[in-house]
Amino acid sequence: MIINVENLIKSYDGHTALDGLSFSVEEGDIFGFLGPNGAGKTTTIRILTAIIKADSGNVLINGHDVFKEPLAVKKIVNALPESNGYYEWMTAQEYLEFFSNLYDEKQSKQESGKLLVDVGLSGKENHLIRSYSRGMKQRLGIARALINKPKLLFLDEPTNGLDPKGRRDIHDLLITLSRKHGTTILFSTHLLDDVERLCNKIAIINYGKIVRTGELDKMKGQGTIEDMFFLSTKEGAL
Repeated sequence: MIINVENLIKSYDGHTALDGLSFSVEEGDIFGFLGPNGAGKTTTIRILTAIIKADSGNVLINGHDVFKEPLAVKKIVNALPESNGYYEWMTAQEYLEFFSNLYDEKQSKQESGKLLVDVGLSGKENHLIRSYSRGMKQRLGIARALINKPKLLFLDEPTNGLDPKGRRDIHDLLITLSRKHGTTILFSTHLLDDVERLCNKIAIINYGKIVRTGELDKMKGQGTIEDMFFLSTKEGAL
């Protein structure tokens, strides 16, 4: 088990963002973290990546306590946040080299160039980021999130705002990267097509609680994901 979350509670200014959240993720999963906007998805990812602390609860990432061993966790995870910033005056190659220098184990120019090939940006490595489309920037963001060869990758709404072709390209990319690198992926989304195409397991979150979780194939046998999402996230669902 690479993620084990038990009874997480987090409040902001009297508002409860997470209310006893518990779930687990196995190594190698592409795990969909599904829920409406404001359900607590981004807060959960920020806690799991040791950016913020929970008020209470326990989180283990690959056996490391997130609250007691944040540096150990940060060495084996990486994330692409929903509002990812780009240094648009840099080229893609310069961008990856800049982030590589933030880690103890720096990547060579050849290694970062190979990452750009892996995410479908071959031939674009010396183009300024300001010239990139939104989909190309998402590809670059995923390459940046892989710069430290993480065991666990967090993606927050990775296809949000992309056109259908851009979304499908990101889907194909994530499937390929998961198989090629063996990286466990947890991504949050409210887009059901992302879940159907990518995930082997999912959890549906609402009002800071997990309201349904399991293997996607088994859950499909109980009805459509769309129906489950609607029933699980309507007001008052438990």
